[in-house]
Amino acid sequence: MTPAQGRGGRAGSFARGFRHKNPIVLIAAAALLLPALLALESFFTSGEWSDVALKYWLRKSSDDYVYVSWTVGRTKQEPPDRPAFYLLGGSTARESITSDETLEGSIRRADGPDAEVFNLGSMNQNFAQSLAVIDNIPDTPATAVVGINPGRFTPSRGDNQKQAEGRELLLKSTFLRKYVNRESGKYRYTYTILPGIFSYFTSYVQQHEDELLSGRIPTRTYGQHRYNLKGNHTVAQKEQMVQRWLKRRAPVFRKNLEYNMAMLEQLLRRARQRGIDVVLLELPWNREIIGHSFDEARAQYQPRVRELAREYGVPYVDFNDELPLSNAYFHDLSHLVEPGRVIWEARLAKELARLLGPNGTLAPSAATSDSAVAS
Repeated sequence: MTPAQGRGGRAGSFARGFRHKNPIVLIAAAALLLPALLALESFFTSGEWSDVALKYWLRKSSDDYVYVSWTVGRTKQEPPDRPAFYLLGGSTARESITSDETLEGSIRRADGPDAEVFNLGSMNQNFAQSLAVIDNIPDTPATAVVGINPGRFTPSRGDNQKQAEGRELLLKSTFLRKYVNRESGKYRYTYTILPGIFSYFTSYVQQHEDELLSGRIPTRTYGQHRYNLKGNHTVAQKEQMVQRWLKRRAPVFRKNLEYNMAMLEQLLRRARQRGIDVVLLELPWNREIIGHSFDEARAQYQPRVRELAREYGVPYVDFNDELPLSNAYFHDLSHLVEPGRVIWEARLAKELARLLGPNGTLAPSAATSDSAVAS
């Protein structure tokens, strides 16, 4: 028998082993597979995967979910040696500042702490995903700046629940899984985030199929900003967006408000358990175009967010009315572009410097300060 035949025979025997119907053989195969799967999950949940540069993990340059997951993993491996601010929310949060480094400088210039900033805003980020981030970041010391706007209350129950198994963020939160199970009965036996990991690898191969087939190692450079001044929508287009939101998104908002409000409360509860400070922050919105069109939605969620802020002793801030943000500074109804980011970032830095002491922790009086509560 040739060496090739020997290798082929062994491979065939191995494959036949997986088709064997003897339960003992199947149990033995599962026993061998289980440690490998648990090791794979640990590779991600421990943050070890962030030892490999981000550029090798990205599916595309705008891969928010991998960027957030990888960055949180990096903080697990190398906890910040300074107070850390984590900006959470959807793409509006992502686009609200120029960069992590410029916000750090703005905070220092506002006589705030020498802090490290992580912009972890991601497309359509729901409160369950934000909770998973809070459940994984180091608490040495940390402040989660949680963005609030009408869009944050539109994700469905199902979209929130998917994060219990690591979709879309590759982050494990036992707290979240247990809450989802108590609330819905789902994910009772979902002890791993392997479904999310497998989903990630499947989409990775799909995104990089041509490169992988040609033997190249795919790399991408992450780009935080998707919008710029030259790509702004016209006034007419923005006014149409308002009408579409009122017609299509407002009913979704009303349908999902209760569930998202409950998930926000779980986020605050977990942050308190872990000793992580929270600042609830109303995100930018294009007042010039929106006008009073969203007043009804704001009247439904803002008083309840304010109530939660008081119950959990956290600030809820809204400085939109104080800023000279004209329509020209918005790509659409909420996403800022270059000039607007500078204005927003400077005001956010001033607020954080006011609320947090030199050591980066929330001042005891911060949550009860009149100027800290959204009006």
